[in-house]
Amino acid sequence: MMEWLIVTMLILIGIVLVILEFLVFPGVNVAGIIGFVCIIAGIYFGYEFYGAPTGHLILLGTAVFAGAVTWYALRSDTWKGLSLHAEVGDSVEGVDETAVHPGDTGIAVGRLAPMGNVRVGSALLEAESLSGYIDAGSEVEVLKVLKNKIIVQLKTQ
Repeated sequence: MMEWLIVTMLILIGIVLVILEFLVFPGVNVAGIIGFVCIIAGIYFGYEFYGAPTGHLILLGTAVFAGAVTWYALRSDTWKGLSLHAEVGDSVEGVDETAVHPGDTGIAVGRLAPMGNVRVGSALLEAESLSGYIDAGSEVEVLKVLKNKIIVQLKTQ
C-alpha cells in the first residue's frame, strides 16, 4: 500500500512542479527540472515495485493525466477568474494647443538639458530645447507645439 502512495505522490508533485514552471516561474528551470525528476522517479518506482505490465500502465496513465492537466491549465477560460480585466480609458494629459502657440515666450522653470519645464503664461509645460542647454530663469520662445510637449529655443534679444 505504501508503494502506491510513493508512486502517486511523486508523479503528482512532479506534474504540479512542471505546470508551475510554465505558468508561475518561467525561466527559473529549477521547478521544472525537479518536477521531471519526480515524474521519472515515480514511473521508475512503479516499474520497480510492480513489474513491467503495471509499470506500463503507470507510464500510460501518467502521460494521459499530464496531457489532460496541461490542456486544462493552458485553456484560456481556466484563468479568467484570476486575470485582470481593467481597461485604461484615459489618455496622457497633453499640451492645450489653444493656450500655447508658436512664437509665444515663456520662462524656463528648471534647467532644460535638453528637456525640462517651461512656464508659458499660466501653463507649466514639458519642453524640449533645440538650442542646447538652457539655464533656469532664461527666456525661451516656442517654436512648435506637439501633443505632449513644446519645442523651444533660447530667445534672442
